[in-house]
Amino acid sequence: MFERFTTQSRHAVQLALSEARVLGARRIGAEHLLLGLAHGRPGPAADALKAAGLNAAALRKLAIADPDTEPLDPDALAVLGIDLDEVRRAAEAAFGPGALDRPARLRSGRPTTARLTPEAKDAMARALRLAQSRHDSSLCPGHLLIGIIDQGDNEAVRLLAAADVNLAALRADALRRMTAAA
Repeated sequence: MFERFTTQSRHAVQLALSEARVLGARRIGAEHLLLGLAHGRPGPAADALKAAGLNAAALRKLAIADPDTEPLDPDALAVLGIDLDEVRRAAEAAFGPGALDRPARLRSGRPTTARLTPEAKDAMARALRLAQSRHDSSLCPGHLLIGIIDQGDNEAVRLLAAADVNLAALRADALRRMTAAA
């Protein structure tokens, strides 16, 4: 599927991987794709998001982090006899500063790769079908944004709804910008 992606679309997916890691997610979801698009270089998707009053920082604040990455409650752990600061000191003494903050790594030392969630795969498939239906030779970030919106039920759409974005207007704006850029 990625062979039809433009350089900007590939860049958006790379940014989505970075966002997933920052948020502590094990898989790249539609919400991470949306964050990657919001980070992206100027173009139909990033410009439509900006016109809707959105940027990556605002969307990240709305993002629901993986439940496993929610801050631990030091007081609740203390009741169990666990000193969170001591755990962090021991981990950093054994594995180096920031050991608990690093992305998971393989034994080879390379960062692990995150897989796409079914929602992210479906959004990409919808983006590809949109590009084909428009007879576009490649898949641009605008296609990805519309694929995310068209899916209808994913974390990215919930983030957009939480930001009070009119999805139909955002979709129409992205499509208009894609047509103007062609």
